[in-house]
Amino acid sequence: MIFCPGSITAFFSTLISENPLLSGSYGVGFTIDKGVFVEVEKAEKTEIIVNGQSWDFPTVQYVVNELAKDDVKVKIKMELPVGCGFGMSGASALATALSLNNFFELKKSFIELADLAHESEVINKTGLGDVICQTFGGLVVRKNACCPSKAAVERLIVDVNLDFLVLGKISTEEVLKDELKRKRINEVGMRCLEEFIRSPEFDNLFSIANRFSMETGLIDDEMRDIIEAVESNGGKAAMIMLGKAIFAYNGFDVLKEFGNPFKAKITCCGVQLV
Repeated sequence: MIFCPGSITAFFSTLISENPLLSGSYGVGFTIDKGVFVEVEKAEKTEIIVNGQSWDFPTVQYVVNELAKDDVKVKIKMELPVGCGFGMSGASALATALSLNNFFELKKSFIELADLAHESEVINKTGLGDVICQTFGGLVVRKNACCPSKAAVERLIVDVNLDFLVLGKISTEEVLKDELKRKRINEVGMRCLEEFIRSPEFDNLFSIANRFSMETGLIDDEMRDIIEAVESNGGKAAMIMLGKAIFAYNGFDVLKEFGNPFKAKITCCGVQLV
């Protein structure tokens, strides 16, 4: 069985090329100890099962089409919601790629499989930087925008427990197809990245992330109110990109007033065999 962690992005900027391997996002994100577990087994007809239900999952199907030598059942156990900024599409694609490689004894390299998962995310417009984060693990500074094999990253090993609250979904595709919004995201995102690189400390992540969400207009009043409530009680919080969701430090009790939060830990491990 392959486990791939969820990936949370704090701020980003995009680079879209005709070549998906040269497309991606700059920015800062981190992996957590919740994510997806994937198993592959022989089947009479290819099927993707997510938490017991049959899914039409193009990002995973692309990987299956590229690697599978026969019909298979891809069984995905997903611990986090899709479309809320936890990188579940990228995690599922990456874990599926490694599972198929093992199942069919394809003997492809790890980085080649990671590139394929990234390619699938870009083509299917479900993400740009999550697979980079999930390939390397930890708190990952993405200093260029491309596939894992060409990535320039810095990894920070952070041992921190965080609190999360999911309020709803945001479509990555819908946000990024707005050219004016994407231009603003890119301008603000690059400034935020440069600022974080000058002082790459976990404590700086929240303030920079909040500046990014406000200056880009991605945050709404509900999320802003929740972040302010956490901060007024001595914690730190910021919006998850791209999702209507919050990550916080020392904010669990406050988040309970707005919904059903959960806890997860930043993990230094990327995708792995379990």
